[in-house]
Amino acid sequence: MILLLAIPGISAVTEFAERGFGTPIPYDPPQQLVTSGIYRYCANPMQLSCTLVMATWAGVLRSGWMLLAAGVSVVYSAGIAAWDEEEDLARRFGSEWRDYRSAVRNWWPRWRPYHSGPPALIFIARSCGPCSEVRTWLEARSPLGLQIVDAETLPAGSIQRMRYEPGYGSGTVDGVRAMGRALEHLHLGWALCGAALRLPCVWQLVQLFLDAAGLGPRVISCELDMSPQHTDRELSSRP
Repeated sequence: MILLLAIPGISAVTEFAERGFGTPIPYDPPQQLVTSGIYRYCANPMQLSCTLVMATWAGVLRSGWMLLAAGVSVVYSAGIAAWDEEEDLARRFGSEWRDYRSAVRNWWPRWRPYHSGPPALIFIARSCGPCSEVRTWLEARSPLGLQIVDAETLPAGSIQRMRYEPGYGSGTVDGVRAMGRALEHLHLGWALCGAALRLPCVWQLVQLFLDAAGLGPRVISCELDMSPQHTDRELSSRP
């Protein structure tokens, strides 16, 4: 249970590095405003996760001191940390930060994700049976801020696994990590599953298992390759 409660905090730290190009350390803050991953649902996932972990440890150990530490964490997070972060982020990101904070709260997560700007893209092949089943599953759950695109629209040979591209053009991932990213566009429950799936070492093991089960990389043809005109032109040019 404690490990599960720690997932949002760990995921938030990796989000700072992957999407914000920074760390939680005040002297090395993210260069970009991070509103992806678990931040789509909660504005302070590290502090919330830390408090929940300490409160759970207090119950397991029956320690009043540990429970007091959890209370101090809340007071610090809601007081000094919140005041300092609000000032800093408002100064650095302006209206982008204010719009985000007006929609995403600190201690009470949203159920559906926050999204602003252009939609993220996930490329899934229609010509691949298991891939198309994943696509149907995602479409049935009405993802928010995610556009599902045929992988066949990409140049032939440029994609071998499903691919996720964020709307702002950086942080492209393939395979299991792409699925983990897609899950963050559904709701809080699936977003936590996606965060766990993308943890270091976890996604590599899951990807290895799927590859061994026959769900490894596939080579697909682009739409141009599959068109009758293109096929006729190729045949006529052969000796």
